Amino acid sequence: MAAAEPNPERAQRTTIRVLWGCAVLTAFIGVFLVADIVKSSDRYGTAAWVGIALAGLAILALAALYVACGLGRVTLGTKVGPTNLFQLSAICLVIAVGADILIPGRDTGSLALLLPWGITYWLHNLNRPPTD
Repeated sequence: MAAAEPNPERAQRTTIRVLWGCAVLTAFIGVFLVADIVKSSDRYGTAAWVGIALAGLAILALAALYVACGLGRVTLGTKVGPTNLFQLSAICLVIAVGADILIPGRDTGSLALLLPWGITYWLHNLNRPPTD
């Protein structure tokens, strides 16, 4: 049985759907962070509020990036100075996970961001030409 010919249009639609899924998943993680903060904010000190602000900004940046990619405005490979948007998303991920440590009782909450980021890692490297 012969393999079906690849359909670039269908692949593009699937990629866009996956990027939108990553944006929604990232937004859900942000909502869970807010729900946890509302539940236990009475015992937070200054370091916790700094962690909340950093994690929140990093989550918003990741969600905005995935939405922009889903809309076709940018790609993960878009150059920003000497780096690209995918590398900047990795920095946002590290900031979110690191800042989450400052929030009492939430040592691993932002680790959930690894799922959508890992999916975008796969998408980013999917069409990369092989190196010799």
